Amino acid sequence: MIDGRALGQVAGQYVDLIVPTRRGVPFRRSYSIASGPRATPPDIFEIAVTRVPGGVTSEALHEAERGAIVEVEGPQGTFVRHPEDRFHPALFVATGTGLAPIRALLSEEVDQPDGPPLVLLFGCRTPTDVLWADELRGWARECPRLELHVTLSRPTPDWTGRSGYVQGHVPELAATLRGARAYVCGIGAMVDDVVALLLRTAGLPREAVHYEPYD
Repeated sequence: MIDGRALGQVAGQYVDLIVPTRRGVPFRRSYSIASGPRATPPDIFEIAVTRVPGGVTSEALHEAERGAIVEVEGPQGTFVRHPEDRFHPALFVATGTGLAPIRALLSEEVDQPDGPPLVLLFGCRTPTDVLWADELRGWARECPRLELHVTLSRPTPDWTGRSGYVQGHVPELAATLRGARAYVCGIGAMVDDVVALLLRTAGLPREAVHYEPYD
């Protein structure tokens, strides 16, 4: 941030970036904030941008040089944890860059060893697609109440973890968390499937399921 001030976000929120592009016309795109509000230094925040061939905004961001100026609007959004939710177990389900806001949410929890269980189910294609892999594994080692599950849709022969889509693992994990609050983020089709599973199969009440889709 060029003014040196903290962004002032609540974990789980997003910003709109107005990005200069090759065409000379700025494009607006929403990106979840991947870093927590207490991240340091306070005038820096992180996002996750998948480079999409032909994607005007993603290519412009990946090609931007250090020091390039991008206009930011926000933060905003309601994909957040309310204080009363912290007294309940939590199931976090993400695919791809849908991990970004969930990483921010978890960053506020992992330094507190005591509290309700936290379960993260993260779906990717291959081992190289696991975002913040070392950090996630470190959190799971250091925070006894955090359980990490990574599932791959295209596992390599040496992969020993879960495989398949997150939808195939949600009912099992939700069944271990009585009174859980759920947080789901990723592509729209996945979010629709997982929310339906949580409501119909796992029996979570509607107010306990929080989700944010993107396409």
